Amino acid sequence: MAKDLAISKLLRECGYHSDAAQAAGRAALDAAGVTRPGKDRIVEWKRPDVVAVLKARVTLLCTPCRDAGLGGDHPDAITAGAGDRCVICEGSATRRGALILTRACRRARFHRVIFVGGNPDVHRELPLLLGDDLDVRIVDGMTARPGRDVQREIDGCDVVVLLGSTEISHTVSATWAGPKTVATQSRGISAFLLEAASKIDDRATRAGF
Repeated sequence: MAKDLAISKLLRECGYHSDAAQAAGRAALDAAGVTRPGKDRIVEWKRPDVVAVLKARVTLLCTPCRDAGLGGDHPDAITAGAGDRCVICEGSATRRGALILTRACRRARFHRVIFVGGNPDVHRELPLLLGDDLDVRIVDGMTARPGRDVQREIDGCDVVVLLGSTEISHTVSATWAGPKTVATQSRGISAFLLEAASKIDDRATRAGF
């Protein structure tokens, strides 16, 4: 006998938690003929069909992504509520910050970005967040290097982001300071990505981009 499960539970597993998201998801499934009005359960083997219909017909967009202008390609998106899976950030503030920084860098025509500072977790996460869109290099904020070596790297990049509220010494930050430098003072990856993006956007505006 085919296993079945509650449609509301399946929708939650797909990232549709709020009442508005559940209603939109259910309406899409009914319209596509995957289920019909009045039914509250569905056979398990229809799960791929449910996922395909939701992906094709329903777009959840969280308020922060909408406010940041990241939902421009989704004019008919439904506002995601608590627990819903936003199509842009997938519920991750860190991912949202990375997308906003990437957009700012594109506007400023920056591709090669050096981050100076941060702990090992930051060093691991930044390339994963940004590596598909930007050429990212991470520099240890506690290890001083000869000025000529630093200058060579600065000459080869578009922007240097100093992570001032992370693990970085004054000697290192002073070595990397210069016209290409953007200094952040925010704590947490999502926060310093947003701060860096704002300052890069300001540069792009001044440059007329």
